Amino acid sequence: MNRLRRLTTVALLVAGVLVIPATAGAHDPDDGGTHPPAGGGGPDLHSANMTLLKNLPKVDTATQSDLAFEGNYAYAGTFSGFRVIDISHPAAAQQVTFQPCNGGQGDVSVYNGLLFSSVDTPQSKPECDSVNTPATNPAAWEGVRIFDVRDPADIKHIASVRTDCGSHTHTLAPTGKGSLFVYVSSYAATTTSVGPHCQQFHGKISVIHVPLQNPANAQVVSTPPTTGVTVFDPARLEFANPALQPTTGCHDITVLTPSNLAAAACLSVGQIWDISDRAHPKVLRTLTTPQVQAWHSAQFTWDGKRVTFGDEAGGGVIARCRAEDPPTKGAVWTYDVTSGAELGHYKLPRFENGVCTMHNFNYVPDIDRDILVSSAYTGGTTVADLTDPANPVELGFYRAGDPILANTWSTYWHNGFIYANDINRGLDVFALDHPATVGAASLQRDNPQTQERLFP
Repeated sequence: MNRLRRLTTVALLVAGVLVIPATAGAHDPDDGGTHPPAGGGGPDLHSANMTLLKNLPKVDTATQSDLAFEGNYAYAGTFSGFRVIDISHPAAAQQVTFQPCNGGQGDVSVYNGLLFSSVDTPQSKPECDSVNTPATNPAAWEGVRIFDVRDPADIKHIASVRTDCGSHTHTLAPTGKGSLFVYVSSYAATTTSVGPHCQQFHGKISVIHVPLQNPANAQVVSTPPTTGVTVFDPARLEFANPALQPTTGCHDITVLTPSNLAAAACLSVGQIWDISDRAHPKVLRTLTTPQVQAWHSAQFTWDGKRVTFGDEAGGGVIARCRAEDPPTKGAVWTYDVTSGAELGHYKLPRFENGVCTMHNFNYVPDIDRDILVSSAYTGGTTVADLTDPANPVELGFYRAGDPILANTWSTYWHNGFIYANDINRGLDVFALDHPATVGAASLQRDNPQTQERLFP
């Protein structure tokens, strides 16, 4: 059942920030994973030009993860399955169905009615009614599940493709020739993840080929090594956890298909790849910035000239936006694609004492500015103008607190609205009133890690 925001007092407008006192409300517990409960009962804090239009609370206690869009639907991943949400009227968004399917972390992508879901927790079997099992079990399965979601009332699980070390995240890389490739990012960051199908240092990605006329025949066709990626030492995250171990691999990969380029955030470094041969990407450039603790995510500007990488400083479990934290820690960093030159960085321009770092983001398409929309865990959502990366300007923000404090995993711009999948709150839909985003393009399909068009 939807919980409606109830305003019981008059909102105060102070220095462009609306502070809306919260009403009492139940708090959804987290799933006990790596991201602790954010709590609640505090005020909504936001810029005057950003409005929360709709909240769809999570359907169970699992962590909510990534988002993808196609047609009138948003697909919201969770550690226990995925939600199909009708966004034909964003302010009245409604869940159409929830597909339970065990196995975190549930990152999702969609392509012509096919939905792909990442499974990074060893399972007893490939089907959705599996249970978690130790990685040492030789029969354990993890990788990518494929579903037919053309009829949300009749979702079909059509294939499961095992990949070594599972699929922490994945990225669709279409060719436009009747086939689709999937880049699977994974690594062995914990002692419990090591098993027959996952060795400690890993050091590769898995490439799945999906024949679109018969997607049930999807299979791994190559496992390119992560060339130039150094061993990632968990000590860089600045917290002690004996379960973590050094590893190599990539966290997120974003592709710009018209340019045959990919941006790979590979924990210890960032890279630009040539993906002209989809099954055999080649490293064009390796980026190193000493202040970055964990290269986590990436996004190209829509003209393809720049690329922005995110730093998940602290691993998403400790505060990195406090007054004592430097402005470089947990920021996003922008580079010139051709030269690799570092152009500037950005993070929240205000302090946040919760678990805060920049996380998943995208750029607003087809406008004359580079406007980034990003999640920041307990910092909520921020919108920033990075047209001059050395002098970024925040244009709007929203940190919800009523009745559950924000702990936002992914925030993306899509077709005139901002959508946030929040670990504890579920799906939030926002409106931003700012002239810089007027005239932005609408996309029929929008996987934030798969940029299928150029807007010069």
